Amino acid sequence: MLNDKLDLYLKEGYYPFHMPGSKRSELLRSDLPYRRDLTEIYGFDNLNDPEDIFVEMEEKLARIYGVKKAIISTNGSTSGILSTIRALCRNNKNILIQRSSHKSVYNACELNSLSVSYINIVTDEQLAIKDIDYENLEEKLKEKNYQALVLTSPSYEGYLLDLKRIYKICRKNRTKLILDMAHGSHLPLTSLYDNSFDVAITSFHKNLSALTPSAAVIINDMEYFDEIKRNMAIFQTSSPSYVILQSIDEMIGRFESFENLYKDLENNIDDLYKLKLDHLELVDNPSKDRTKILISTKNTNISGSDLERLLREDKIEIEMAYPDYALLISTIFDTKEGFDRLKKSLRRIDGLLEEKNKSYSLDLQVPQKKFEIFEAINYKKKNIKLENSLGHIAGEFVYAYPPGSPIIAPGEIIDAEILSTFHYMLDNNIHLNIKDEYISVIIDK
Repeated sequence: MLNDKLDLYLKEGYYPFHMPGSKRSELLRSDLPYRRDLTEIYGFDNLNDPEDIFVEMEEKLARIYGVKKAIISTNGSTSGILSTIRALCRNNKNILIQRSSHKSVYNACELNSLSVSYINIVTDEQLAIKDIDYENLEEKLKEKNYQALVLTSPSYEGYLLDLKRIYKICRKNRTKLILDMAHGSHLPLTSLYDNSFDVAITSFHKNLSALTPSAAVIINDMEYFDEIKRNMAIFQTSSPSYVILQSIDEMIGRFESFENLYKDLENNIDDLYKLKLDHLELVDNPSKDRTKILISTKNTNISGSDLERLLREDKIEIEMAYPDYALLISTIFDTKEGFDRLKKSLRRIDGLLEEKNKSYSLDLQVPQKKFEIFEAINYKKKNIKLENSLGHIAGEFVYAYPPGSPIIAPGEIIDAEILSTFHYMLDNNIHLNIKDEYISVIIDK
């Protein structure tokens, strides 16, 4: 498709008196794709108003994911989430979201002046987000007429929700289900994929081969297709990256071959999970995507950050560290050599450790809300020390990144549990967007 057409075009010798400014120059680095960088020239379609190549690519994506329509994004899942929430919540401003939603979901709530309620989350022994409270979901949907429910599946750590059950509950209560599936682009290669949703957003670069930040909105409910498409043209750049689009094109073209690569990955994963360790634990669960390698340090004398440092000594870079675990992401492009290096490193580290019981637990309940996010953002604020913030109203989001899920949102009251969470994460070297232990709070009116 796109790549084949560009190959032929480059052979024809057209001179580029158009953008981009690099002009396919040989003066620039040869290991960067300057020669394949272009814009919406004649015959190469327009992503924000597709009629040719990109229509075909989107149709193939829709078939891969078993949905009615797909819309490509070169601005990541973030553009898709912003566009979808804006499209669905134009008239009914009530939205219900999973508390652990990505910050882009919260940004959409702010931008669209939405009234936000939350679904309680359930964590595993390592405090990784595992599930939602289904009883809480049913209660919330009965209480109020929500336009949409926004959930994340799989979670950052790889846990999957029971989408069939949730979708049935949503349809019963006339609420649209929006799924943040950013970390599940590879699921059609597995037995775990479930397309029980109205709209989902997924990122190809996280688990497949397309370049960062390639993504797509995949749609079952055609009532909102035109409006989502219109909003994508608003939130997505008017100069989408043709280099990224070429990587998506290659991913689509090779997708059938990915099934064999996934079988190889499964073999490597099975071998890894058989690893015998005395202290560290490879967390396994029937409702978890095993390619997300969650290594628990809960019953050891180190933290997840310590494990990250020790793995880096063996030249292994990981995705994320939290107080009681480290997260590693594997994909179909990992090698047996890479897995062998990981097993060797884990055996070495495990031999250095001692058993230690950790009694600390976090309260991840939703804080009391005083103002909606869009209201709180507009109030005057000041920065105060964390130690003096008890009882104040948060003036900004505070989140750990990755994964980018808020611990507190603007308009929520800072209570003792929230302060305890802040200190626990800071003490365990988890990066929060708090500088010098100062936090923004709303000035009393």
